Amino acid sequence: MLRKAGRSFNPVTLALVALCFALPFVTVGCDTPGGFAGASPGGENRFTGFALAIGGAAEVTDGHERPVPPGESDRLPPQPAAAAALLVVVATIGVTFAIHQPRARRAAVAALAAVGATALMVSQALAQAEITLRVADHLNRVVQGGGQIDPAKTAHDYVHTGPGFGLAMLGLAVLVVVNGVGWWRARPRPALVAPRAAPGPPADPYLT
Repeated sequence: MLRKAGRSFNPVTLALVALCFALPFVTVGCDTPGGFAGASPGGENRFTGFALAIGGAAEVTDGHERPVPPGESDRLPPQPAAAAALLVVVATIGVTFAIHQPRARRAAVAALAAVGATALMVSQALAQAEITLRVADHLNRVVQGGGQIDPAKTAHDYVHTGPGFGLAMLGLAVLVVVNGVGWWRARPRPALVAPRAAPGPPADPYLT
């Protein structure tokens, strides 16, 4: 029973990581002066992991939807690193069933999870940088239009990391650690062989 549970740990965890892409990865805070893109003041823009991977519009807090003002955009182009991370996660699910030798399977899952985590971090950094630039442009338009902004805050302060990214990274980190430890513990060990006894003196034929 425990062996079956352990065998299903990798694909179940990977499936959960893939589902995390439906959650927000990057958000633009509800305190952004004048709102932002398709969200009116008090509303929040939420870019899911799928929006990063395949491109798409931000989800807006209910009741705060509005037409996107001229000069702004609520859509992101596909982020290659996010798409690569998602593809690695899906492909690794197949690897868990395709490789039957336990130690080789653990090594492959640990390595691929590390690759996926790295791609995800790169994607997150690039997406947040791009959205921060858009927010900075938005704040400049607010000021030029006579609006007020908090002088103690920069555009970066309105762009936040969503829970989807944190959960996906946690799942990938767990896969790296668990499979890495399992791979190490299953390494071949030299057999312990008792030393052969030294041969005694030849038997005296006259005493037999």
